Amino acid sequence: MADTKLLYLTDAYLKTIEAKITNIITTGHTTSITLDQTIFYPQGGGQPADTGTITGSNGTLAVAHVSYNNSNPTHQGKLTGTLNQGDMVNLNLDWDRRFHHMRNHTAGHILHEAVLELLPECPSVSGTHGISNQSFVKFKGIIDQTQLQEIEDICNQIVEADEPITTKFMTKAQILKAKIYIPFKLPSNKPLRIMQVGSRPPIPDGGTHVASTADVLPFKLTGVEYDDGHSIIHYQISATSPSTTSNSPANPITTPTLTPPSTKKKAAKIQINHSLSDLETKITTLKSALDTDLKSLSPDNINSKYLGKKGAVDDLTKLIPALPASDRGTAGKLINLLKADIQKTLVTTQPTLPSPPSDWLDVTVPGTLPQLGHLHPVSGAMAEITSIFAHIGFTRARYPEVDWDHYAFESLNMPQNHPARDEWETFFIDQPENKQMGKLVLTPHTSNGQVREMERVGEPPIRMLNIARCYRRQQDVTHTAMFHQFEGLVVDEDINIQHLKGTLDYFAQKFYGPGAKSRIRPFMFKFTEPSFEVDFSCVHCNGKGCRFCKSGWHEVGGAGMVHPNVLKAGGIDPDKYTGFAFGWGIERVYTLRPGLKLDDIRPLYQNNLDFLSQF
Repeated sequence: MADTKLLYLTDAYLKTIEAKITNIITTGHTTSITLDQTIFYPQGGGQPADTGTITGSNGTLAVAHVSYNNSNPTHQGKLTGTLNQGDMVNLNLDWDRRFHHMRNHTAGHILHEAVLELLPECPSVSGTHGISNQSFVKFKGIIDQTQLQEIEDICNQIVEADEPITTKFMTKAQILKAKIYIPFKLPSNKPLRIMQVGSRPPIPDGGTHVASTADVLPFKLTGVEYDDGHSIIHYQISATSPSTTSNSPANPITTPTLTPPSTKKKAAKIQINHSLSDLETKITTLKSALDTDLKSLSPDNINSKYLGKKGAVDDLTKLIPALPASDRGTAGKLINLLKADIQKTLVTTQPTLPSPPSDWLDVTVPGTLPQLGHLHPVSGAMAEITSIFAHIGFTRARYPEVDWDHYAFESLNMPQNHPARDEWETFFIDQPENKQMGKLVLTPHTSNGQVREMERVGEPPIRMLNIARCYRRQQDVTHTAMFHQFEGLVVDEDINIQHLKGTLDYFAQKFYGPGAKSRIRPFMFKFTEPSFEVDFSCVHCNGKGCRFCKSGWHEVGGAGMVHPNVLKAGGIDPDKYTGFAFGWGIERVYTLRPGLKLDDIRPLYQNNLDFLSQF
């Protein structure tokens, strides 16, 4: 199958196109479509995925999420009617959402440029531009809280200057040869592209952007936090109506001057007491002074006098608000050209230093810091789940992933003809069978730890949390052959369903938020009686019912009161003790968290760092 043509990389303002379906798969309530070309942006690089519709003659896919798999974006959602491979379809973006993401992404790059201008020793290393409703850029070094206002002022000067946003495709070799700053590992499964704000240094980028910095509108920095020698600056763009600012760059762009509510009074006090010709005269005078100073001042002194924090160029920039609104964009471009000319002049006047000998080593040069990683999302979920249950007395345990049939099935009251004991459901190990314990299996659930824990403890009380890998012969968007479960087991005197329900509610509220609830529905498991299916209220619609959950609830797994036969198998008297147990997939409960909307768990295990670094 040929790679999908990514039209959003060449024209971010396309709102609708026609395309051909190259692959379509329906699993449960979710349909995944691959196309020969697309305008839908797949989540990545800190920018959220687009939504919208894919419509054919006999059906429509409501696109809820787009993910990048190998070289082909996969469009996922609910299909109404029918669509087939080879159908020609119309793609329509949710343009309000897309244009907001474009403005937000460009704002993050403007913040990057502003910090580089003020603090060149603090380059950016990563950023998030709307995923999980967060917008921030992470920089090397410590940026003091007191510098935020000055950085914000520079950001909005760049916005006022109406600098064009341009992009260009390059190969990795070309990027390295041009010595372009690379803040992250370059992807190998998609075209490489650089973006540039005005005449500023380019930077690799694969997202969507507005045509000009003026389209972002003034925005605010909302705070800074620190993480292992890095500064994370959060920002927020002002609200605007995309319908008035979203013309394609192929057509004349008409962007009205909008003033955020928080700055209206301030804007009203600006006095228009300069003209563009006044600014041009000052630039000519400054150039003449520079020619004179080049003969008498050192390059460092010239840099400080003209390009410093309170230098001559900075003084010219402060005149922009005093110009008529129609001239401010031109003024910003003239000042940027002046600044670029001065920088170029300083480079050409620097004395040429002799090259050091080939065997010379400068031990004072700072070393290259290793790239910092973070926990895999599944590992992070394990740690959080362990902490939640530790607060109510559960003790973490772990039992074999390769175990005997006795612990995986027989001791759990599962008959010999139970479907789970068939080789089409469970992985059996090709080893001799034990006369007492049966065959060896890859454990299909963490419930194999129940009887083992009872044998280990002997006499209750028992409060066990077992987290381990499990294996089943299933592979699709919601199942993998290897996955993780956490198993809870409580055995004590007078344990009843109320204790189980209270534990479920406690976990739901701690993991998903204080408004989350749980419910139990009658079911049938061999190792619990009575048995229940467990649902959690949808965190996206607060249980009202939405496109993501369909009913207001999400099924997460099973639970119930421990069957007396299981207690007997563990050597515990069922007439004296009772207990409850529950077991759920970690990937399942994690992907239901608010903001993720990740309806395909397979990317979690594809080792794609561009994907995993988002979490």
